[in-house]
Amino acid sequence: MEREQRLMDGSSIIDPSLVRLDLEAPDRETALRRTAELLAADPRVGNWEEFWLSIEGRQVVELADTAGSVILAHGRGQSVRELALAAARWSAPDGLRLVFVFAIPAAMSEEYLRKVGALARICREPEKLAALLAAATPAEFARLLDTCLG
Repeated sequence: MEREQRLMDGSSIIDPSLVRLDLEAPDRETALRRTAELLAADPRVGNWEEFWLSIEGRQVVELADTAGSVILAHGRGQSVRELALAAARWSAPDGLRLVFVFAIPAAMSEEYLRKVGALARICREPEKLAALLAAATPAEFARLLDTCLG
């Protein structure tokens, strides 16, 4: 109940249950889907299948100029009640990557843009990126993100 309250009152966009540090996937599409699936049980996403369909390939960005490989994706729609974020550390065939999937309410724009901008900056700062890559637990990873995303 406390977790749901924290998520629904907006004090956190990510919970440790939305972080996977050992994601295994043969390709980018599978890694994205498995990361997005973390949001399936989140109370802020009403219809996960509708949310997943809203992501589509054009909603996926790979950040350049980062010390690691970072993939950002987002889905937007009426099925999303509040801004939410899922994250994974993926051992990709070509190296370690971070995968982030945002769930965005249809009416939200500025808050999401602020969070994505902050996340992109975090991933370009070697010390903060290294802290995310070194996080030992989902709780530590989520705490680091919450602190950095404000």
